[in-house]
Amino acid sequence: MSKKFVNNVEEAVNDALRGLVGSSDQLQLHPLYCGGAKKEKESLWWPEEALDTSHTRQVRLPSRFDVFSSGYVGEGLLTAAVAGDVFASPPSRHIQQALQATQSEEGTILFITNYTGDRLNFGLAAERFQENGKNKVKTLLISDDVAIDSPSNCVGKRGLAGAVLTIKIAGAMSECGKSMSEIYEKCLEINENLGTLGVSLYPGAVPGKRRGSEIPEDEIEVGLGIHGEPGKHRKPYSKAGEIFEDILGTLQHKMQLKPKEELFVLLNNLGSVSNLEMNILTGELVKWCDARKLKILRLFVGSYMTSLDSHGVSVTFLKNFSNDLTEYLDAPTKAPGWSGHLAVHHPVCENRKEKQEKMETGNLDISKSGAMGDEHSIRECVKAVCAAMGREEENLNELDSAAGDGDCGTTFATASKAIFSSMDSLVCSHPQTLLQQIANIFEQTVGGTCGALYALMLNSASKAFDTKSNSESCAEALRLANDTLQKYGGARPGDRTMVDALDAAVGKLADGGNEINWEEAMKASEKAAEETAKQKATVGRASYTSEKSQKRPDAGAIAITKWLRAIHEVIHSTSNT
Repeated sequence: MSKKFVNNVEEAVNDALRGLVGSSDQLQLHPLYCGGAKKEKESLWWPEEALDTSHTRQVRLPSRFDVFSSGYVGEGLLTAAVAGDVFASPPSRHIQQALQATQSEEGTILFITNYTGDRLNFGLAAERFQENGKNKVKTLLISDDVAIDSPSNCVGKRGLAGAVLTIKIAGAMSECGKSMSEIYEKCLEINENLGTLGVSLYPGAVPGKRRGSEIPEDEIEVGLGIHGEPGKHRKPYSKAGEIFEDILGTLQHKMQLKPKEELFVLLNNLGSVSNLEMNILTGELVKWCDARKLKILRLFVGSYMTSLDSHGVSVTFLKNFSNDLTEYLDAPTKAPGWSGHLAVHHPVCENRKEKQEKMETGNLDISKSGAMGDEHSIRECVKAVCAAMGREEENLNELDSAAGDGDCGTTFATASKAIFSSMDSLVCSHPQTLLQQIANIFEQTVGGTCGALYALMLNSASKAFDTKSNSESCAEALRLANDTLQKYGGARPGDRTMVDALDAAVGKLADGGNEINWEEAMKASEKAAEETAKQKATVGRASYTSEKSQKRPDAGAIAITKWLRAIHEVIHSTSNT
C-alpha cells in the first residue's frame, strides 16, 4: 500500500479542500447533499457576497486530478469546482447543486476535461439545470492530448493540462465583462490551437491502494494518462534532452508548428518531479524552441495539473491565434493555484564548451616544479586509479546509501573521468605539479566536502616531492595528506571515516623504518576500512544516521583502499619487469 500524508483515505479529498480554504480568504467550502442526506464530499466556490450576478460563471470539473481545479477557484478564474473522489467524477446531483448555487443572469459555462465519466455526469447536470428553460448553461469539452494518433470519433482526445490555460483565459474574459457567447467561442478556438503531451518515469499511487501499473526502471512511458491509464508507447529511458526531443518533436508535428510561430508554453509537473529536474527540463524546452525559431511569448512552469505523486511532466503548447491572449493570461487572479509566467532568457555568449575548456586548461596550466619522477610509471598509476574508481562506482554508491547520500561512487567516477580526459595536459614527469593539477580538478569538478578534502590532501601531499621523487617521498606524501585530512576534516582514527583507512596505511609505513612495505600498508588499510562496519560514526553525514544504518564499511574508507591498491599494483608490476 502506498504511503501518503493522509488521516483517513475516505476523507482525503475533503481534508485537502479544507486545507486549501484555510489558507485563502477568497474561498468558501459548501457541503453537498443527495436525497436529503449529507454526502461525504464537498464543493468549493467563492463566498456568495463576492459573486457578481452579471458575469458569466465558470464551473469546473471535480478535483479528480489531485484536487487541481479547486486551486483555480477565485477572482479572475473559476467560480466553483465540484469535488469527487480521487480520479473519479462527482455525481451529477452535486454538479447541479453547484450550478444552482452560483447561477447568474449571463449564464454558466461548464468546463469539462474530456473523459467519459465527466461528460456523462456534467452533461446530465447541465440538462437537468436547464429543464425549466430559464437557466443558461453551456458545456465545453477540453481535449488537448496529442498522444492518441487516431482517437475514436465518439470519444475524442483526452483533456489534460491545456485546460489550465483555457480556464485562465475564460476567467479573465469574464472579469472584463465579455459575454457568455464571446467566452465560449474563444474557448472553442483555444481547443483548436492547443496541444499537450506527457511523459512519466513512474505512475502515481492512489491513497490507500497499491501503485498500479509499473514502468520498468529502464523505460519511460510517453502519453501516460492523468489517471495512470496506458500512454502512447514506452521507450528506453534516456537523457532529459533526448526525452524532450521526442516529446516536443511530436507536439511540433501534431500541431504543425512552423518557424517564427508564437507560443504560450506550460511545463507541468505531474506530481513528484524535483525542482532540480524541472529546471533542467525548462532549459531543454527553451533550447529546443530556440533551435527551431519558435517564439515563447509566455512560459509557465509548475504543478498546474498533477496526478498525485506521478514522476512525470507534460508540455502544453497554445498557438497565439489572437492578439488578446497575452492580456488575458497576464490578467491578475486571486486563485491560489495560479502562478505567473517566467521571463524567458535567450543569452548570446561565446560557445559554452570552448569557454569551459579554456577555464579547465587554465586551471591545469601550472609551471613545472619539484623533482622529476618516472613519467611512464606515474602516468600508468593515474590511469589505473581512474579505471579502478570507475569500476567501483556502483559498489561505493551502495555503501554510501546506507549512512550517507549515496553518491560516493559517482563522486569518484566523475573525478576520474575528468582526470582521464585531461591526461594530455597532466605533467606526469613532475609528481608535485601533477598532484596540484589533480587537486584543481577535484576542487573544480567534484566540489562539496569530498572535493575540498581531496584538494587539501593532494596539495599537501605535493610538498613531499620538492627535492626528490622516490618511495620515501610517496610515504611522506601519504603522511602529509593524512595530517591535513585530520586537521581540516576533524575526524580521528576510530570515527568511522576515510581517516581510518589512510591512517592505518601511514602507520604501517612508519613502522617499517627505512624499509617501505607497500603490501603490509595495503593490508592494514583494507583491514581498517572493514573495521569501520563495527564503529559508530561521530563526524560527517553518517553521524546523523542511526547505528542500525551503520552496519557496513564506510564508503570513503573503502575508496581509500581502492586507489591505494591500484597504485600499489602498478608499482609492484613495474618493479618486477
